Formats: sequence, structure tokens, C-alpha cells
Amino acid sequence: MPIRPQPCTYHCKQCGWKKTVAPQSDALLPGEFFSACPMCANASIERKPPTALERALIRLFPARRR
Repeated sequence: MPIRPQPCTYHCKQCGWKKTVAPQSDALLPGEFFSACPMCANASIERKPPTALERALIRLFPARRR
């Protein structure tokens, strides 16, 4: 049985890039998972749970599928 991953926030401490993602299914698409910063290519980005404000914004503005 597929289990949807929990929302998370990625943050690069080197350049300040930040993105919150809320995957819609267990099949992660490009842009829903990051192993390196897309702006500066830093491989050590931080992954943490989203804040209450970030969770509210996810609900108000869901990502559109392309």
C-alpha cells in the first residue's frame, strides 16, 4: 500500500535557497525531492518539517502538476 510522504522544507545554508514541498503520492517527481541545492549545487542541504505558516501556505496554494 503506497504511503504519501510528509511535507518537508529544504534549506540551503550556503546560498539561502528554501523550498517547501508536499508530495501528492509516494512516486516523487522532479521538484519534490532535492539531494543538492538547485541554485548553488551545495550537496549538504537541510531537510526539516515545515512550520505552521508553511503548512498553511501549502493548503492555500497547492502545487500544480505539469
